[in-house]
Amino acid sequence: MAIQRYLDTRDGLCVGVPGRVYPYQAEHDSPLIVEDRARLAALAKVGLLRHVGKEDAPRYELDANADTYLRRSNAEQSQGERDAFCTGRLVLDRISDFTEPASAGGFTVSQVNYVYHLADAAGWIKDSAVLDTYEDLRALTAQQVQGQARMILTNKGWVHQNLYR
Repeated sequence: MAIQRYLDTRDGLCVGVPGRVYPYQAEHDSPLIVEDRARLAALAKVGLLRHVGKEDAPRYELDANADTYLRRSNAEQSQGERDAFCTGRLVLDRISDFTEPASAGGFTVSQVNYVYHLADAAGWIKDSAVLDTYEDLRALTAQQVQGQARMILTNKGWVHQNLYR
């Protein structure tokens, strides 16, 4: 199915890693840095980072098992991209509904609503410290997650818009 083909291209479920170079030190006390410090502490609690600094100057290094889950972002990608820790795979459960295929910009398209879940995920993604510091993570680790996709009809069948070339 076209939506599962798209889900298979994803790195499961990911949480952004504060900082891009390690060891990383969260300096200052801006609201963003305070959030980063909480995330860094949570990622250290689950063994992805290692706290090597002082309490008043938290400094973190990647832990030995971090490489298993670390996905480096491409520096040339869109602004705001971060490295991330990723785990599991996304599995389509069912199509909820879809719009009648229609012509748009020279293509035949349909908006599809579907339900999926996270499978084969490492335990750290559902640790309370991690769930508490990443907004929306509880919803994304639920047994049923709502998804939405714009599909494009090609001569080889329906394709997710992000996979259309």
